[in-house]
Amino acid sequence: MSRNDFLTGIRQHKIMQTLFPPQTEIPNLPEEFGRALTLMGGVWDDTFLHTPQNGYTTLNAYLRGLYPVDSLFCSATPEIIAEVDFSARTQPAALKDVDVGVVRACFGVAETGAVFLSDPQLCVNSLSAMAKNLVVLLDVNQIIEHLHLAHRQPQPFNARYTVMVTGPAAMADSESALMLGAKGVQSLRVIAI
Repeated sequence: MSRNDFLTGIRQHKIMQTLFPPQTEIPNLPEEFGRALTLMGGVWDDTFLHTPQNGYTTLNAYLRGLYPVDSLFCSATPEIIAEVDFSARTQPAALKDVDVGVVRACFGVAETGAVFLSDPQLCVNSLSAMAKNLVVLLDVNQIIEHLHLAHRQPQPFNARYTVMVTGPAAMADSESALMLGAKGVQSLRVIAI
């Protein structure tokens, strides 16, 4: 059987419709994303999105208010003013003292609470693991329903490096002692924009 015959057979049986039957109601993707992210130990923060214009004037001011005053920020986004300047040529070890790393996600997956990051967003790939706290800016219009739709996004195929992050780094031993931030970020906050 040829590859085309095999794929045609699959298409005729409409497997995708069986796996994901049409829904009677449209899901609230940001709400589902937030629930899944919280289950994985992350923080879903839609406060800035729902803040009236007379509240925080900028995203930078809002984010600075969430962390201690002496926190060292490193940002791969133009919205956040950072103390650590870096470029694609920056050595990963230079980010070891960063308290808060800020990046923008290409998209999020409501099913798992994962955010998709790639080298254009990270600038230095290790930023997603070296910062003590990772803040991800996520456009709520860029949340997809489930992982099966992720392969339809153009970003995975146009990047040299990609990673899906679902929560802070965690490690558990045989006695079930869970340690957050043992190997990577201690906290993941996704800010809805």
